[in-house]
Amino acid sequence: MSEGTISEQRPRPTFQEIIAADGDAPPPAMFAENAPFMGTSDIDKARYFSREWHEREMDLLWPRIWQMACREEQIPDSGDSLVYEVGTYSILIVRGDDGVIRAFFNSCLHRGTQIRPGGCDEGTVVSTARLTCPFHGWSWNLDGSLAHIPAKWDFPHVNEAESGLRPVKVQTWGGFVFINMDPAAEPLEAYLGDLVPHFERWPLEDRYIAAHVQKVMPCNWKIVQESFIEVLHVETTHPQTMPYIGDVNSQYDVFGEHVNRMITPQAVASPLLPPLSEQQIADTFIKELAGSPGPGADENFALPRVEVAPGQNARAVMASVMRGNLTATTGVDHSGLSVSEVLDTTMYQLFPNFMPCGGGGVPVMFRFRPNGDDPDTAIMDVMLLYAFPQDGERPPPAPLTKLGIDDSWFKAPELGGICAIFEQDTANMPLVHRGMKAGGRRLLGKPGVTLANYQEIRIRHYHMMLDKYLAG
Repeated sequence: MSEGTISEQRPRPTFQEIIAADGDAPPPAMFAENAPFMGTSDIDKARYFSREWHEREMDLLWPRIWQMACREEQIPDSGDSLVYEVGTYSILIVRGDDGVIRAFFNSCLHRGTQIRPGGCDEGTVVSTARLTCPFHGWSWNLDGSLAHIPAKWDFPHVNEAESGLRPVKVQTWGGFVFINMDPAAEPLEAYLGDLVPHFERWPLEDRYIAAHVQKVMPCNWKIVQESFIEVLHVETTHPQTMPYIGDVNSQYDVFGEHVNRMITPQAVASPLLPPLSEQQIADTFIKELAGSPGPGADENFALPRVEVAPGQNARAVMASVMRGNLTATTGVDHSGLSVSEVLDTTMYQLFPNFMPCGGGGVPVMFRFRPNGDDPDTAIMDVMLLYAFPQDGERPPPAPLTKLGIDDSWFKAPELGGICAIFEQDTANMPLVHRGMKAGGRRLLGKPGVTLANYQEIRIRHYHMMLDKYLAG
């Protein structure tokens, strides 16, 4: 089966036909298409829950890939540090006296104590002049060089020049700090691939953290992530959104080894519904926006009903509303954004677990990772990145809200109406995880996961890359 065959079977209009009908000029990245046929074989279910798979990921995946650790704005001053953890690895991110951001394994060279506590304190920013072990007091300068050994007379065998903290590679892009534990890792820009040119129009470094929520999730990290890689589930899981989301009109793309993308058109009705008027589409979209004001909105926030005049469509009308709303709430002129940039959900994935949203509206960022040494739970991070006037000061990053495994997303009201979507998604996740295990690995008549050829191509893509890394 060829990609052309898949494309011919997709419901109309396609995303490309939708943006062509908008009649404006979205950036070239929106016109790019690449959906190769990637096979039909099932995905082994064991990778979602087995201890063996988890340990292989710990050995062969996480130490070898570029992964987003934090935002630059979270450690703005010399001496600021935070801990980033993935699985059993703990990394200390530090801004030095020279302003350079560095990263080190979070382990004292004396007896291995964490220099900064992780766990519940992971992601908490602390400022200090030195990095000091809380057990015996060994300390290091902010550049990782050894500063002090208590009872130094008793360590004549320690070579101080070779006793600096063990470094981890650090590079930045889009205001994000990325780390890689592999000393031989390729440069970050090469790893990012098409992500770099695609985001030229949407510089994420010109945004700030308006909200940051982190939640422990009741399943493997891959199960959580896959809830946000396709919109095939919208009809069953999020039916309330179908009057204004073109779920099966979405476009899916693969760009090189590490990048894939999904673009979901909004202010168009799902083709799975009976025909709706443009006014009905706009009314439903307005209702959703009114319930999703996001951080910093006035408590009396409301959007008036809009009229879709004869000859107009809901996309054009709602794009105008969104441009005005974004300009008013951020102080940044959004009038030059195309219809697609201001309306549609353009979600990228950088292998294996980083998902930044493109477009000029309110980009959402997702990150998914294992929760310590437990393959049955995960950590999900959500950031809302807002624009701010570049002639003014960058607003301080919002405080981190941490939610436990049993906490509702509604305990993070700063996320706005998206909490309702997350609640629906989260309800499915433990069912998927337990269903994967049903009958064990040998008793199941069908031990694999079956994927759609087009709408789940992003899932197949990242699993193919996972297989590549785990093959060593």
